Amino acid sequence: MADELRILSTVPPSPKEAPSVVWHPGKIRKLAEIKAGHRVKFMAIQLAEPARGQLYAQGLIENRKARVIHNDHRGRVMLNLQGEIYLLGRRETAKIQVREYLPGHAT
Repeated sequence: MADELRILSTVPPSPKEAPSVVWHPGKIRKLAEIKAGHRVKFMAIQLAEPARGQLYAQGLIENRKARVIHNDHRGRVMLNLQGEIYLLGRRETAKIQVREYLPGHAT
């Protein structure tokens, strides 16, 4: 299972699959709700150990900024964090809270 790598399509999901979430700047949301292209700031990682420790060891910590590259709207999210690509599953993205990051604004 860990040796298997799924390739995520870059084709946007159909309107039936995409959640109808209205993005409000400054509002804290689950990472699973964020659409591709948005920059986010990690506010809280609410996973139990050892999963939280593994994310911290890889640099996914509170107050870091990242860009969402892909969201398949089933929970899997691909992030770009300082040039590194991370693929997170639905268990992680449902428990990570983020806020939209706008450079030059206090968030």
